[in-house]
Amino acid sequence: TQGGYLLGQPVFTPDGDAVVYTAWDAGSGGSMPKRLGSTYCQQRFGKIHVSSVKLLMQELSSSAKGETKYGGKDEGYECLTQNDVLARSPRFFYSGGNDSASKLVFLSNPRGFDTHVGCMELQLMDWNDVKEEGEERGGDSNDSAFTEMVGANLKTRRTLIHEVRQPKISGSEEDEGSTNENVASISFPGLFLMQLPTSCFIENGKYIVLTTQWGSVSKVITVSTEDGSVSPVNANLVSGESDDNRKENASQGLVCLTDDNEGLILSQVEPNKPAVLGYVTVKDLLESGNSCSAQLLASLSPIAASSHSDVFTEEEKNGDDENMSYEVLTMNPPHGNANIPVQCILLLPSEKKRIGDGKMPLIVVPHGGPHSCTSTAYVPSYRYLCQQGGYAILHVNYRGSSGFGQDGIEALPGSCGTLDVKDVVYATETILKSHSSILNADRVGICGGSHGGYLSGHCTGQYPDLFKVSAMRNPVTNIATMVTATDIMDWCYIETFGIGQYDWTKFRGPTKEELAGMWEASPIAHVENVRAPTLVALGMSDKRVPPSQGLEFYHTLRSKGVKTKLLVYEKDDHAIDIVQSEADHWMNIKLWFDEHL
Repeated sequence: TQGGYLLGQPVFTPDGDAVVYTAWDAGSGGSMPKRLGSTYCQQRFGKIHVSSVKLLMQELSSSAKGETKYGGKDEGYECLTQNDVLARSPRFFYSGGNDSASKLVFLSNPRGFDTHVGCMELQLMDWNDVKEEGEERGGDSNDSAFTEMVGANLKTRRTLIHEVRQPKISGSEEDEGSTNENVASISFPGLFLMQLPTSCFIENGKYIVLTTQWGSVSKVITVSTEDGSVSPVNANLVSGESDDNRKENASQGLVCLTDDNEGLILSQVEPNKPAVLGYVTVKDLLESGNSCSAQLLASLSPIAASSHSDVFTEEEKNGDDENMSYEVLTMNPPHGNANIPVQCILLLPSEKKRIGDGKMPLIVVPHGGPHSCTSTAYVPSYRYLCQQGGYAILHVNYRGSSGFGQDGIEALPGSCGTLDVKDVVYATETILKSHSSILNADRVGICGGSHGGYLSGHCTGQYPDLFKVSAMRNPVTNIATMVTATDIMDWCYIETFGIGQYDWTKFRGPTKEELAGMWEASPIAHVENVRAPTLVALGMSDKRVPPSQGLEFYHTLRSKGVKTKLLVYEKDDHAIDIVQSEADHWMNIKLWFDEHL
């Protein structure tokens, strides 16, 4: 487990003599004595470096020509983000020798954050293409030969997009008189994305285009490199629909730029509509103020067809599938201290598919993380439960979800098992009341994985009269028994006790007081109240949430005489996404709800 640095995301500098890349601390930086998991973990300490590869490229060129290897040594490396705790995803705009200078843009959070996801800043600095004799550039390196090689002009670094603590909610007092454009009922919440697009500059470097989470919607935005102003892209990708009828809550993403950087290929999805691809010219986009029509390129199928099974039934071919509807609802719960909304996505099957005595059963789906977000995307598994099963589906983006500002993220740590549970219950009860004519309040189930499984266990234990059936996959059930077995023990401390409650410089086992606090924050603390039939699915190769978590809950329920079933997938890890496993898993979930809900 002795670590060093993990290197990735390399890009060549404009002159091709150096590589800029991200270096994540994996044990040698003094902040990770035990190497922790990095997948889905955006808070792992990382900095952007530049290394010379001039001699290496010469050597490779000589070798390719059959010449004697040079055998030289490159000049070294330099850190470009010395004072940033988190920095990643370097991208270049190459000026090509024209009047505008080349630019380096990257994501950062100078102070860092403890949670696995957080709000990022967008940084930009000029990069000198032509090196004047004797000119020094770069950071603190004392090697003048090296600093002359580096084209970075650190003094020009500036923040284009700052961290956003709390977005404004449409219709609130704070939003009154605002001229900013809202998406999903909130103003711009800051940047929430893993990395920048490989090619992201348009209009000769005047704008950056990228995809970010904006509330419950994935949104393409443009960012001015002059003043950092943000504008959402509102492109109509649905054939036959006018601009006035554009579906504002559809999720869109940047697929790529065209080779000449004069066009954008965009995707659009909705919970009831698989992806469509469209083409927008940069000229039309900018002239229309980011609101224009797109040329439809393709409408993709939801799954692959085979000779055995068509993609669509005859009814779906005739448009019945699109009668499956959805709503994005914004709520402001009275509990909790953070003025952050709870957003939900309600999926309703077409009338022909609805089951029950005129009122449908409801399956509540809290997402995992907990610092992630369910967007208005097309997810075949939930479409399957909704349209084929006839169930209403309620996705809940409780406080702590990404895409709602940094305050939204930080509202949850230290309150897991209480605030998130209350948010899910509040959303469920609110929807049951507002849609009482079509939803059956006596037939409510819950389904979730990872932290969603954690919330499923909490909800059936704390609110056994509300949630009648549960399906959990790789659930966190007892943080006290998970903390020394998981690859993210920091999660156990921070989500249980709050921000700043994990010492990154040390490794030790938990104290007896900490173990007690972790147990109290866990579903196992309420397991004696569980009456709901519970399906538990486990990927036995999961290092994130060890299978022992689900097994502990499963055997406890069996000993109580609660109806339960265990699904074991030996080769799957946390996601349970091997094709055969995923298919078997979701078919079993539907059968479980069919039997018990």
